[in-house]
Amino acid sequence: MSPNISLPSVAPDVQRKVLRGVVIIGSLTLGYFVGMRIFKKLRERKTSLLADKSPEVRQAMSLRSAMNPSGASWLMWGDGTKEDVIWQVAQQITDLDAVALAYRNLYSKELVKDLQTELGTDDFNAFLQAVSSSRVNDRNSSGMKVTDGAYAAPQKLIVAIQAVYVRASPDASYHGRFYEVGENKNIHKTAQAGEFIGYATGKQHYDAKNGVRFIEVAYKKDGTSKVLWVSASSKYTEQFSSKDMLLQKYPQNSTALMTMQPLSMLGWMGLSGHRMITSESTQVYDKDFKPTEIIPANMLVGYPVMALTGGLNEYTLIRTANGQDRWIGTESLTQQ
Repeated sequence: MSPNISLPSVAPDVQRKVLRGVVIIGSLTLGYFVGMRIFKKLRERKTSLLADKSPEVRQAMSLRSAMNPSGASWLMWGDGTKEDVIWQVAQQITDLDAVALAYRNLYSKELVKDLQTELGTDDFNAFLQAVSSSRVNDRNSSGMKVTDGAYAAPQKLIVAIQAVYVRASPDASYHGRFYEVGENKNIHKTAQAGEFIGYATGKQHYDAKNGVRFIEVAYKKDGTSKVLWVSASSKYTEQFSSKDMLLQKYPQNSTALMTMQPLSMLGWMGLSGHRMITSESTQVYDKDFKPTEIIPANMLVGYPVMALTGGLNEYTLIRTANGQDRWIGTESLTQQ
């Protein structure tokens, strides 16, 4: 026979207090999520209203539409990607940071991470290469920067704004922490604030593992050539179009600019792997694919930015020494 076990009763006032606490917590939680949803909608609506006035907002919306054609965010992982639209938008972007900010305001997501996921590392770097052009990181007639941008056009002069690692490879895994002893193998040196680092080659890389954007810099000093990498963030580096402009702000670099010369007479086009040469007589098209001229074989035309397949043909976007973009049939090009 089982013994009778009586459970202690809970006083009615205790039950009321517990119930009241549950109701209050539930109400606060519900209010928080409802409030956040309203705030998010208001922010998205405010950003959307700017679309008519801001090209960066339009570009952010176009990129999202290309990555998420259905419009349902939960379907984005399997929605397919309209890469041709992404390449078209890339040619219009002059301030990638502003586009990323608009994207964050609209969708509460990071543009760089979404593009990296949708395109993969190689295509994402091609996207960034397409964004980087003579229009980005340039200066107007008064000498003021047009945009902070992210990447450097060829021949830009790069100066450290604050102490920054100059690396032998575009890998930001080493951060200088005490427990990273022996892991600083790709550190060439630490450039100090106001120090001239080198000349941008036009090549760039996104370190997806560490979320760092790099630009390649090069120079020749005492008969030795150096090709190095440094952060592209406007927090760490500043870019100039001429030595005179650089010296106006950082006059202490006069000696460095005399001893550190561009890698060759051809500048960035003198770097191995950067030069594209025609293998046959071929038609050249401008950035809108309008024919401009026919050039002969064995002509040095520039360096490759990206490839585009159209129908049965493939074209390569070439950036010339003066920063102009030209399309040439890939089969008519060879790289040195």
